[in-house]
Amino acid sequence: MTTPDPAQWPLIPRGTAFEDHVVGRVFDHHWGRTVHAGDNIAFSTQTLAFNPVHFNRVAARAEGHPDELVNPMLVFAIVFGLSVEDLSEAGGPFLGARQVGYLRDVYPGETLYASSTVVEARLSDSRPDTGIVTWHTVGRDENREPVIEFHRTNLVRCRSVDGPTIDAPDGFAEDFQPGARFRHARTRTVTDLDLNGLTLLVMNSASGHFSDQAMAATPFGQRINFGGLTLALTIGLATQDTTGQAVRELSMDDIRFAVPVRHGDTIGAATEVVSNEPLSDDDAAVTFRHLGVNQRGERVCEALRTVQVRRRRPAPPVSTR
Repeated sequence: MTTPDPAQWPLIPRGTAFEDHVVGRVFDHHWGRTVHAGDNIAFSTQTLAFNPVHFNRVAARAEGHPDELVNPMLVFAIVFGLSVEDLSEAGGPFLGARQVGYLRDVYPGETLYASSTVVEARLSDSRPDTGIVTWHTVGRDENREPVIEFHRTNLVRCRSVDGPTIDAPDGFAEDFQPGARFRHARTRTVTDLDLNGLTLLVMNSASGHFSDQAMAATPFGQRINFGGLTLALTIGLATQDTTGQAVRELSMDDIRFAVPVRHGDTIGAATEVVSNEPLSDDDAAVTFRHLGVNQRGERVCEALRTVQVRRRRPAPPVSTR
């Protein structure tokens, strides 16, 4: 029996093309992001923003704040990040921003949302396959009150088709028919964040993941990624296309690691729908086979994953009165 090649499966593309950015179009970005105190401290210290109101509660209160003040650059970066999937994920560098206004202070525990309006769009004079787009982006809190606004400009690629694609599913159980196969657009390169930081974060003490000395004399010759993180990365890359309407994870099975993952390897993911069993009128148990594939086309891991997924709720009947 021939092993199916995930590289031949249709791709679920992510991001938008220049042609999608018509002046006046509004994008309501679907993610929201709660800002935690740990986010604020890590961002401020890692960027050397040593203003004590961002990480010292006593100093912040002395300045009249009720808590540490979230670093405004973190507010900007989060609201910017929430917009990327809809505006610039498909490629094109960030060219600049203007009229950045901090409309009120943000504190840990608040949740931020974003929306963007296309205000300018034109083809590039020097790059015929690229456009230049400017958006007005507004970040809001959970009460929909604005906390930041700015204009930002990016290069955005024009639409091109390279191989078969399918539309992104909404993520409801009915969207996943057994036998369906597809690839996911995002990939991720393994770095020291994985080999050192994430391995130690989960208290995995196998030094082969974080000690060059321990691995120097082995057949591997260098550190290798913790398999659990390779699996987590594979599932993570597949998550938005498969479990956007998930209620909870139910189980995993048949987890296999065929090829070690090393520093610098890039991992992509593909998925096959194995089964879809109703649990109730409201949800179903959907089983996916997720495949992790490296930049050489080698299958590095695979697993069966069963998830409780919401079913579409029928629209209420229309009154005839």
